[in-house]
Amino acid sequence: MKLFVKNLTHVDFSYFDATRGLLGESWQTDIVLTGKLNDESMICDFSIVKKQIKKWLDDNIDHMLAIPAEHSGSTMTPLADDRVSFHFDHSKTTADDKRVFQCDAPTQAICVLPMTEVTPEAVAKWVESQILNLLPAELEAVSVRFSPEQITGAQYQYSHGLKKHAGNCQRIAHGHRSTVEIYTDGARNAAMEHDWAKRWEDIYLGTQEDLISQVTENGVHYHCFSYTSQQGLFELKIDSNQVYMLDCDTTVESLSAHIAEVLAEENPGTHIEAHGFEGIGKGAISEKIKARI
Repeated sequence: MKLFVKNLTHVDFSYFDATRGLLGESWQTDIVLTGKLNDESMICDFSIVKKQIKKWLDDNIDHMLAIPAEHSGSTMTPLADDRVSFHFDHSKTTADDKRVFQCDAPTQAICVLPMTEVTPEAVAKWVESQILNLLPAELEAVSVRFSPEQITGAQYQYSHGLKKHAGNCQRIAHGHRSTVEIYTDGARNAAMEHDWAKRWEDIYLGTQEDLISQVTENGVHYHCFSYTSQQGLFELKIDSNQVYMLDCDTTVESLSAHIAEVLAEENPGTHIEAHGFEGIGKGAISEKIKARI
């Protein structure tokens, strides 16, 4: 007998891809539980198991940086104060690719995955292997399915960090897969949506006050970020081509306001309404109009 839960929860995180670099992601989580009926004609107490799995996901992947630890380009180095350094050398994948990536962070902010490539299928298998023994003994198997939101229009994947946040959003490299809705004078504008998604394709949204330096090494330009939050010291070194800088915090409220502001400047006399999404099904709305001169 099997029980299923569709859309048990969403996990929002970033992961590292050997080709594309740092990517924000949002996955819907579905589960299937297999077991025999008990004296109450139930496989298990559904409500308890759902809470257990959601808590495990919250503690072990949500709002973290997931890294392919078995890839030849990956190096993990323990640091003091229960911190770890993740370094990725792209030349291990493509000889003439001189890029590197580095994130130093508290251990709790890094999800170390025993795989060479982070995919929904591979991560689901890893989760299954980790959680079965934590669930009630009467369960014979658990199946996990991760899937990105089915977005028909524009979408982009972004990573960021919110050092002022009291929760896990303070981690410097977590992210989301998001859509965007843009209205001009009350009408949906698909062309603007796709244009904005292109601007923020595979992007890291950096806050100006967190930028400590820009350096060039082996012909590659990097942005270097650093801040200390409640969870500790976070540092990030990333290819400048993957960075979009803002003068504000990168909350979804600020991001929607930024989109509206930029598009209003580019289209004077047009009323801009920007619906910025943060992952699946949530976000903020901002409106702006700039008078024609």
